[in-house]
Amino acid sequence: MNFALGALPLLSFVSDILPLFFSLIAIVFVLYLCYAFSKFMANRVNNVSKSGNIRVVERVALTQDKGLVIVEVCKKYYLVGFANNNIEILKELDQSELNIPGPLQKDTFLDVLNSTLKSRWDVKTSDTFFRRANKTDDAEDKKEKK
Repeated sequence: MNFALGALPLLSFVSDILPLFFSLIAIVFVLYLCYAFSKFMANRVNNVSKSGNIRVVERVALTQDKGLVIVEVCKKYYLVGFANNNIEILKELDQSELNIPGPLQKDTFLDVLNSTLKSRWDVKTSDTFFRRANKTDDAEDKKEKK
């Protein structure tokens, strides 16, 4: 086969880079569909749970299959223990005994990402500072030993 010199780079672009580009677009599209589906399901679950008289206030797992739950049923609070095949009301609670936080603020993904990055930056900075402090301490210890 005789190729013109100008056609060879175009053939390489079409055969090598273009499939990678389409694969990247397909991956982004699938990730967007997953995001949209999870948002849809979260809204659907929240709408179902808001409609009744029963609300889970707090849940604590004690082991893999056992835990405690504080449940509000018709404006009365109960401490409920659950295990694999057993659910039991342990105690009826007064509202004065509870420490119920106010409505939670919904953080956006960008807020969570920024706070995570900031906390990681703080950790990296403190690690760097700690390492520098250890190096100077080690140098001082060596001087004292001499």
